[in-house]
Amino acid sequence: MHRIVIFALAAVALCRSGFALTDDFTMPLSADWAAPSTPLAGSSVTAQVTDPAALDGAALVLVYPGRTDPLYSGPGWATELQTAATRGYGIYEARLRPARAPGAGVVSAFFTYFNDGLDHDSDGLIDNHEIDFEFVAAERSVIYLTVWTAYQAGESGEVFRKVTRKINLRTGRMWQTPPGGEGTYDLVQIAPLGWRALRFFAARAYRTYRFDWEPAEVTFSIDLEDGQGFRTLWDLTGAPNVVIPSHPAPCFINLWHNASHWHTGRPARPPFRPVRFRIDRVDIP
Repeated sequence: MHRIVIFALAAVALCRSGFALTDDFTMPLSADWAAPSTPLAGSSVTAQVTDPAALDGAALVLVYPGRTDPLYSGPGWATELQTAATRGYGIYEARLRPARAPGAGVVSAFFTYFNDGLDHDSDGLIDNHEIDFEFVAAERSVIYLTVWTAYQAGESGEVFRKVTRKINLRTGRMWQTPPGGEGTYDLVQIAPLGWRALRFFAARAYRTYRFDWEPAEVTFSIDLEDGQGFRTLWDLTGAPNVVIPSHPAPCFINLWHNASHWHTGRPARPPFRPVRFRIDRVDIP
């Protein structure tokens, strides 16, 4: 997912530490968060919403309106919340319940994102440092994990560098960016995960999702809340700036509509009615 959004380069050192921001959304949004983005009529970002499924009975709720014009597709029209400050290396956790919208091109996401329009590493591409958890409503048991380090768009199209892993937790099947395919959206099937969550539908219940961002490694994991703790989804290693992001970045939560289905490339309809992305708790460095 991409937008060209300009962020000033943070003048802070990256460091591994404990959670600097913990929010269970039992109170209105604090100054730790920037003003929400709600560009479409009917979109909203509301904290302290009563939710019996939340551990503390309250949640943050992002609403994307129903029956929107298909022209309002892409993350530029997202219902969105971001941290007021940039964040660096460390553990990012969120207890989430993605939006339910069968058949629609609705995307719920938890991610970091840095792009100030500059080529800091002088490789000929604009730095786009991003770590994504994404949930596509039309693929109910699938999680998309993506790590980006470059992206730019021009008259000749998109040029980027990223790696993606797609996992169907019900079947254990996985697909991943092939070696040499970092500048494409191609995915090829790889060896299965090794375990399955037979009852997993992302929008059915809250679960805790985590990524651990280190200088040469990003590890994605999930707690299915079945008493087994966190299970690893992907341990990605590689060179800083080439494979692994290094720039401090705001942390985002957003909800949006994509014009085409990621798994088929066919047109995707907007949701018929408003959809909701619920967040019980966020813990970030």
